[in-house]
Amino acid sequence: MIQQDDDRLLQEYLDRSLSPEELHAFEERLCNEPELADRLITFASDDLVLAEWGAAIELEQQTLPDESTAFSRANQLFSRSNRTVAISVLASIFSILLLLGGYYLYQSVLSSPFVSISEDVVFSSGEPIKNHIRQTLKQGSAELHFPTGAKVLISAPASYEVTGNNSMHLQQGSFIANVPSSGIGFQVDTPHGRVIDLGTLFSVQTVEKLDTRIQVYRGKVIASLMNRAGGIQSSKQVSEHHSATIDSFKNEIAEDSDTLSLAEKCGILNYSDSVVLQENMPDALATGMYQVFEHDGLAFIFPERMQVLLNSDLMLVAKPSEIGPSQRAGMVSAGTKVDCYRIYYDPAVQEGAFIPVKGEIHFDRPILGVILDKKILSQTDRLFHPLSLKNSNRQFIHQGTETDTGGNDPQARYDEVSISPDRRTLSFMLLSGERFVDEFRVIVQSPH
Repeated sequence: MIQQDDDRLLQEYLDRSLSPEELHAFEERLCNEPELADRLITFASDDLVLAEWGAAIELEQQTLPDESTAFSRANQLFSRSNRTVAISVLASIFSILLLLGGYYLYQSVLSSPFVSISEDVVFSSGEPIKNHIRQTLKQGSAELHFPTGAKVLISAPASYEVTGNNSMHLQQGSFIANVPSSGIGFQVDTPHGRVIDLGTLFSVQTVEKLDTRIQVYRGKVIASLMNRAGGIQSSKQVSEHHSATIDSFKNEIAEDSDTLSLAEKCGILNYSDSVVLQENMPDALATGMYQVFEHDGLAFIFPERMQVLLNSDLMLVAKPSEIGPSQRAGMVSAGTKVDCYRIYYDPAVQEGAFIPVKGEIHFDRPILGVILDKKILSQTDRLFHPLSLKNSNRQFIHQGTETDTGGNDPQARYDEVSISPDRRTLSFMLLSGERFVDEFRVIVQSPH
């Protein structure tokens, strides 16, 4: 139920000016009051539109003549006896300026993603997707771009449909979604419940006859258990580094800390806040084809392939912090079992700008080395790329990671990768831009 003071609370929530006590109480209400959550979505939309209006008006005020200057010139041109005529002329000029201002304001509103309701949801290729048409994905991946800025990467096998400019239904399958502040309120319905996003990076996996699992990597979502009539039966807020399962058979939403369970499964003890651990790696990760992994200051780690038995010696970089080739080089002998992880960083900044990411990953087994060069990445795809299991001759595009190897340019800025003396901790500082990707492989000894 909407209360009298809710508009103030909504505005302060968007402005991040609520006290910790108010924030906790308000987010509890968001979980339990669908009407309030809907109002938050509307409020966020209005807030962005008003901000764009203000920017347009400020721009007009900078470019249009100062009103007081216009009146001063008019007094010089007209005598007191002609004051009535002067005022009429000035009134006409002022009316024209208002009309021009209104026109530019109208154009700015039309350009707003919240006002342009005719804008389509599209695939990453630009092909529009019709609403309420069941889509089946039998292999590979598909990325959906919503007009609100939300991006969703769906992995096969999956069955889904777009239900609106900021909503979809996932009947079966899995996806990862990157939702900016402009997409707050992005809604996903499944056979078991509903997920409403509050501006996050999260994933959803659903099996039609079992349950729906949600993982939140950044931000928060509201997970809801739905009744047969389509109403909300119960809701729970799922926070960063946590997961929840919507189980319609048990009639409950079970939440737990996601970081430890997934990391332990992947052989990782812990990692820094600038790193996101993903259980599954998309097929064409480093082609620049998918934007869902574009994130400033956030690197992803994917377990690429586990328990690989080497049939021949593997050359890699054992000491990446060294400069000389002989000091850097290392070799893993044939017959060794290894696990391979992929580190990936793709910032979303504008062209010409570069932004760094620093991170640490602590493994529970020794790090044997890294593969940084894009040529060596391509050569080792046959060993470690999951899709090479079916076709060992398939070619993939890589960009690699450029560390300092004693080049001649002292002013060049390089990526930095290092391994701790005990060989358990990987540290990195990657520097990349809008048209570039940093990626490399980490080779770790498999458990016995």
